[in-house]
This record gives sequence, structure tokens and C-alpha cells, in this order.
Amino acid sequence: MNGAVTRTRALARSGRLYPAVILHGATEEARRAAALEIARTLLCERETPAERPCLECRHCRRIAWPGDGEERFHPDFLLLVRDLKTSTSAEATRDWLRAAQVASFEARGQVFVVAAAETLSAEAGDALLKAIEEPGLGNPRHFLLLAPSRLDLAPTLRSRSLAVFLGPAEAPDPDRIARLAEEIGAGVDRLAAGGGALFLLDLAGRLAAEGDWSDPRAEGGWTLAASAVRAAALAPERPPEARRRLLALAEALLVAAPWRLRGISAERILEGLVSRHLAPLAARPIDTPRRSR
Repeated sequence: MNGAVTRTRALARSGRLYPAVILHGATEEARRAAALEIARTLLCERETPAERPCLECRHCRRIAWPGDGEERFHPDFLLLVRDLKTSTSAEATRDWLRAAQVASFEARGQVFVVAAAETLSAEAGDALLKAIEEPGLGNPRHFLLLAPSRLDLAPTLRSRSLAVFLGPAEAPDPDRIARLAEEIGAGVDRLAAGGGALFLLDLAGRLAAEGDWSDPRAEGGWTLAASAVRAAALAPERPPEARRRLLALAEALLVAAPWRLRGISAERILEGLVSRHLAPLAARPIDTPRRSR
């Protein structure tokens, strides 16, 4: 099972899951499977949270994606699909949200799934946002927004949702990650042995050269870079301080994609992050130019 789904399911079991969750990345089939898994966890009737989803109770068995074999229906699992050629209309969204104005029919709560949240029209997105911000009628209510990238959604929706990245549509090549991790490790060793700013720029350049940055919304390049940096950090020979800073850099890379939408090039972002996290590893201070007065 995907690690992100496992962590999200744990939040659902403990009652700490955000009212709105963006499931993004991976493939359309993977996003659907994750939504079903989380919905079953939220609506399963087992009293012991650790046993949810049981996959055997009347709720678990009836939660299914329409069109996947045998038709099943659950009144508290509501799906919104695109109704127009290129978008999901405000009219369809409002009709779908009417169920959010009443209490659940059978289960302990309700789960609303937007199958293609990236196609929501501006008006539809506003209607959804209003529903997310309104309190439920005495029972838990969750919205699962499925999209290729969280950046395809309006900033207001992103700010009120927990974003769960399910991984790239195509997993990075392990050999490619291993090779890049080895190069990063060697660069960090040179940095600690007496390197300066040029070594930092070289490390950032290696990360930039490996990724595909043609689509500002795509996260594949950031995932590849973060995976390689993490692998370099976990090498057995890595000193503790270098390991800590590399892991912090890997985490920063995973959330760096939105900066591309501000018109900043991937190269500049990588240079900034690498310098911020790895500069303290240099054996000698890195000279910074003084401002002229």
C-alpha cells in the first residue's frame, strides 16, 4: 500500500483527518483506489478503529467506483464527475452538494469525492469551498479532491485542504536515483573537504540537469531530486550533520513546486535551496558579495 495512503488512513482512523483532502499525483486509477480506501476507512462500521476498513461490513462492501464491475451504491458516498467536455459545472456541483445539507443516511459520516477536481469551474470551486467551510449537521463530513497536481486547484481550495501526494505518475528509475545520489554524496564530500560556492552551484546544476522542468505544474523533477538527495543522506558513510541537512533539503524539494508558478526558474530555486541547506557544511566560510554603498 502507498505510504501516503497508509498515513492518511491512520488519520482517518483516529478522527484527525482534515475535512478536505487533495489526493494528487500518481495515475487516475491510483487516485481512485486511494479515495475508495480512505472512504471505507471513514465509513466502516467496526467499533475498533484499528480494524477499519474491514472490507466485510455493509458499508465497506457497497463503496465502489461506478462502472467498476458490479454496480454498488452507498447513500453516504457521493461522487462528482465532470459533466461538461472540459469542465465540471457549477450547476452539477451544487446539485451534488445538496446531500451535504442533510445528515448521513446510514454510516457514521459522509464522504464526497470530486473525481477530477482540476476541471472545476471557478464558480463550482467557490460552491465547493463554501461547503467545506460550513460545519456538518452533527456527523463527520469529508471531501476528497482528486487531481493530477494540487497546483491545478485554486489557491483557496489548497489552503483549506490537506494535500496528500501519491507519488509521480511514473516512478523514477531506481538506477537513475542511485547514480544521482552518488554524485550528490561525492559533491557533499568535496564541499566538506574545502569546497565553496562553486561546489554548491555544481550540486544544484546536477539536480537541475536530471529533472524535466518544462511544465511549471509538474512535480516529477522535484520528486526525482528529493529521492536522490534522500538516498545520498541515508548512505552509511554519511556523517550525522550532513545526513540531517540533506534530509532537510529533500523535504524542502518536495514542497518547492509552487515557486515555479511565481515565474522563478527551477535552476534558481534549486540554487537557493541547496545553498540554504548545505552551505554550513563547507569547510570554510562562503564569501558573499557586499552591497555597494
